[in-house]
Amino acid sequence: MTVAQGVRQQGLGGLILPGPEAAPYNPAYAAYPPTYAEEEGFRLPLGLLRLALPLFPETNALAYFYDRQSFKQRFDALSFYDQLTHLDSFLFNPARSPDEVVFSIGQNEIGVTDGQGNPLNLDFSVGGGGRMASALTPPALLRLPLQTDVPGLGLELGFILGSGGIGVEANEELEQAVRTGDLSRCRSATPSPCALTGRSNAMSAVGLNLAYATLLPELPDFAGKVYAGVRGEGFYGLGYLEAQATARPTFDSNGNPNGSDYEVRYFYSTPGNGQGFGLRADLGVVVDYQEYTFGLGLSNVVGFARWSGTEVTLLNGSSSESPALRQSGGFAPVVFLNGAYRLPLEEGSLLVGADFSSADGSFHLGAEYALGPYRLRAGAGLEGGFKFGLGGGVRLEGLNLDAALTVHQAPVVRGTVYGLALSVGF
Repeated sequence: MTVAQGVRQQGLGGLILPGPEAAPYNPAYAAYPPTYAEEEGFRLPLGLLRLALPLFPETNALAYFYDRQSFKQRFDALSFYDQLTHLDSFLFNPARSPDEVVFSIGQNEIGVTDGQGNPLNLDFSVGGGGRMASALTPPALLRLPLQTDVPGLGLELGFILGSGGIGVEANEELEQAVRTGDLSRCRSATPSPCALTGRSNAMSAVGLNLAYATLLPELPDFAGKVYAGVRGEGFYGLGYLEAQATARPTFDSNGNPNGSDYEVRYFYSTPGNGQGFGLRADLGVVVDYQEYTFGLGLSNVVGFARWSGTEVTLLNGSSSESPALRQSGGFAPVVFLNGAYRLPLEEGSLLVGADFSSADGSFHLGAEYALGPYRLRAGAGLEGGFKFGLGGGVRLEGLNLDAALTVHQAPVVRGTVYGLALSVGF
């Protein structure tokens, strides 16, 4: 999952078009000409306003250091996560954490709601679902290309900051209980076998990748062009956090519900308190045929990641901690597909594109109409729920301006979150 998106991409509903900017997902795009690219100005980091300014205490994590009381009373972890994963948008109404998780039980049904009685999404996932450490890091937030003398060979140093996603799921017993209204399975043992679990993780690292991409020789009886690329990427960890919270219903001696039990586990690794590193290999191919372009990227074809640190468990008001390890490795490829088609019109042109990623099951479809210096964009897709974008831009001599209204489904809780993104270039 990308931490930051271009404003044009946001106006297209999150669509990743073929071109050099898609190289993090498909290394073959490093050799592909910028056929669908447009010069875009500086992306205004509007999301940082919510994360740093005291005017927005629900997302201002820095208040922990200078106003601990305000932080404890008003900071909202889910709002912070929602804004952190949309840094290039100012969210007007970021998702709010439920006041509590309530197992509501009626005569013929059981439900899981927040403190106001609104149903929670029992099967929500975005990004990698926050499940475990992986060699598949987010695309670099900042990149520093290093010069090489070999055509097609690229060397790049990057700063990685991002989330591995967030996920909420009910286990099989809770799903059955909610579906059938049968509470006996939830009362069958102590603690209750019915559980709702939420997961999330985030990481920061310095990465180095070495890639090679090239246009392949012409193929017999094929009028198009084929590009191929390979990449090896390694990272050294600056920090990693993995958190998991589990809620279970509790019952009195007569079998009547009387509340919920909570268990929180989190693992963290920082320099001086653990170490993290990883390595992976990626492959990609791009086919260009007339006005059509198709790309296939395979990330983490083989990879390894290891984090050492501390695991903390919070249960019934007590806490414990112990050294722990998180690691993964082997064959675990992630597939990325995208394509685009440009249709010339009598007045202007229409660009249509789509993409799919197996990392989170996301899918996007978008279109852009260009008429002279003006652009109109719209797009939609599935990315942890329904996502929508609407935007426009203008390309004048000495000025590039893009704006986008973004819409996405609130993580965990139900509802729609609206945001504004802007970029300006001179």
